[in-house]
Amino acid sequence: MNEKTHLKKIPFFKTVTGMNLVSYGLLLVLFIVTIAIIVIKMDSVTEVSISSAESMEDTMDAIRTFEVDMRMIDNDGFALATMYETLEGLGQVETKIPEMETCLTEMDAASAAMITGFEDMASYGDTTGIDAANELATIYAEYRAEYVDFIAAAKEADVTTMTALIFGDASTYLAEMKELLTTMDSSIQTSREAKTVFVEEILTSSLNLTYILTFIYILVIILSLLFNYRMVGKKVNQIADEINSIISDIKSQKGDLTVRIKTQTSSELVHIKEGFNHFIETLQEILRDVQDGTDVLTSSSEDMTRQIHLASDNITNTSAALEELSASMQNVSEIAETIDGRLVDVKDATENINSGVNDGISKAEEIRNEAVEIKNGAQSKKDNTGNRMETLSEVLEQSVKESEKVEQISELTSVILDIASQTNLLALNASIEAARAGEAGKGFAVVAEEISTLAENSRQTAGNIQNISNEVTAAVKSLADNAMNVLDFINTTVLNDYDAYVDTGEKYESTATLINDILDHISSQTNQLNNIMREMSDAVSSITESVQQSSDAIAQSAENSQDIVDEITGISSAMDTNNDVTDKLNKSTHNFINI
Repeated sequence: MNEKTHLKKIPFFKTVTGMNLVSYGLLLVLFIVTIAIIVIKMDSVTEVSISSAESMEDTMDAIRTFEVDMRMIDNDGFALATMYETLEGLGQVETKIPEMETCLTEMDAASAAMITGFEDMASYGDTTGIDAANELATIYAEYRAEYVDFIAAAKEADVTTMTALIFGDASTYLAEMKELLTTMDSSIQTSREAKTVFVEEILTSSLNLTYILTFIYILVIILSLLFNYRMVGKKVNQIADEINSIISDIKSQKGDLTVRIKTQTSSELVHIKEGFNHFIETLQEILRDVQDGTDVLTSSSEDMTRQIHLASDNITNTSAALEELSASMQNVSEIAETIDGRLVDVKDATENINSGVNDGISKAEEIRNEAVEIKNGAQSKKDNTGNRMETLSEVLEQSVKESEKVEQISELTSVILDIASQTNLLALNASIEAARAGEAGKGFAVVAEEISTLAENSRQTAGNIQNISNEVTAAVKSLADNAMNVLDFINTTVLNDYDAYVDTGEKYESTATLINDILDHISSQTNQLNNIMREMSDAVSSITESVQQSSDAIAQSAENSQDIVDEITGISSAMDTNNDVTDKLNKSTHNFINI
């Protein structure tokens, strides 16, 4: 669970950065190519415009030079032919001849320049200019030959020859050259217009190419976006859909931790895919641990429930036993009341006996002589009565001693109170441990609270039993004291009366009949007293039996209390198991920073 997952090496051009670099690189190359083509086109337009303008400018300069020189040479020739003597007198002949030679030289250069210029302009489709320039060159050659001869004649002062040349073919050549110059001017204008159209076509072509390259640039951007969407965006959406589907299934209680993201990708998204799948796998292992822990907790809870039911049954048995003890104590109370009533009868009988004895004493003087026979019988009855009283005394003493066992009820109830206190303390500790366990211990906290309530009820019941036991003990003690008083009364009074009877028999033997009547009456009262004592003995036996039943019930309560302790020990063991499972679950959840 703690092992670190190593990321798989992704080729650079399959990464998002690599794909963007390729896309942006293509766009950059296309942009550079577009700019380069546009620059080349603009350079071409500029070069063509500049060269065309220079060519036209040179051609026009050549035409102007040729035309000016032609007019100058024609004027100088006409002046020399018509006013040679005047000019010679003015000394201008020497200046005009070099001037004419210079004009011919310049016209030679201008004629060649015009041919070159119109040859360039002819590339735009207009051949009028070059034809006129070639024709002008041909005419100019004839025209130049005429003026060469004219210059030679001027140097010789041959006015006749100069006049013939000026007014002959030279004038014809001049007119033709003027027409050709006019034609060339028109051709230049036409070439200028053609050059403008050509430049506009180049500009239009460049603009169209710009539009095409812009469209291609936009198309490449769209294709790049589509490529990036297909390689990244679409994969992200597919992964997001799969993750949302897993989360939706979990929210709708249909979660399946065996599901994995299956979107195929070769970019860095594979790290997200593998990381999420690894997270799901880790979560699956953790939830398996949680499920196993839940099964253990469920089994432990069932054991605790079963043990609590057993404890509840034992408490119920204890309650029934205590109810039986309460009933026995009620029976003891009723018997004590009966004994108390019988003691009143014994008192009445004793008073009757005392009254009879007083009557016998009044007659004692009269029957002293008759008492000899009665003395022996009274002595014998005294001995028998003494023996029976000793036996009865021993029985009563033993019964009293056995009745003292009722005091053990108080000791047993003290033990029950101690057990209830320990149970309450154990329930408190269980509540504390349940609180520490948090959410998993809430159910057991309720059980601990019920155990605490049960311990409190046990304590209150034991207190009630102790109060009842104290009352029963006081009643039994009172009964024992009364029984001992009866025995003391018999030993001190009745037997003394028998002694008095013997003395009376010795003194009043003459009145034996009267003594017999009195003794019959005493015998009747004694029988009644014996019956009462028998009933007292039965009552004491019943008390002893009730006490025994109470002791058995308390013993059963003690056993049930021990069973309760054992069940609580089992609950404590189950709590230890739950704590171990809780620790395991806590260790599992520590794999997360936030839960």
